[in-house]
Amino acid sequence: MLLLSTAIVAWAEIYKWKDSKGNIIFSDSPPAGSNAEKQIIREQRIERPAVQEEAPRSKGTATVKKRAYGDIRVIMYMTSWCPYCKQAKDYINSLGVRLTEYDIEKDKDKDAEMLRKSGGGKGVPLIDIEGSIIRGYSPSDIKAVIEEKRNL
Repeated sequence: MLLLSTAIVAWAEIYKWKDSKGNIIFSDSPPAGSNAEKQIIREQRIERPAVQEEAPRSKGTATVKKRAYGDIRVIMYMTSWCPYCKQAKDYINSLGVRLTEYDIEKDKDKDAEMLRKSGGGKGVPLIDIEGSIIRGYSPSDIKAVIEEKRNL
């Protein structure tokens, strides 16, 4: 059980530089002879035990009604340049839940709010599903938490 609740941390090296037109570029490999700055991005995933299916109910048992996906509220703290943020956004939207996005580079109040929710972690995306926090992009974690919220 202890192994199932441990967090897995992955590190990614991203380089940032300006091209000849002054555009800021992010990539996992810098061009030769550039003055690229190394950016270290920490991605954290939380491993959760598999969700157990309920046994089918007999005809005489009352059926529990689940909340609609559209009633689930999701907040995602992200940046415009983060590829994981885009993947998370697309996946969350595919589930039909109500997604609110905050770009932490454009809104410093939301950056501070994200830092409080993450316990000081600065990695994006940070996903808040009605109080359940997921760091990084993990479709299985997102789906599990949304299904948990539907059953409340």
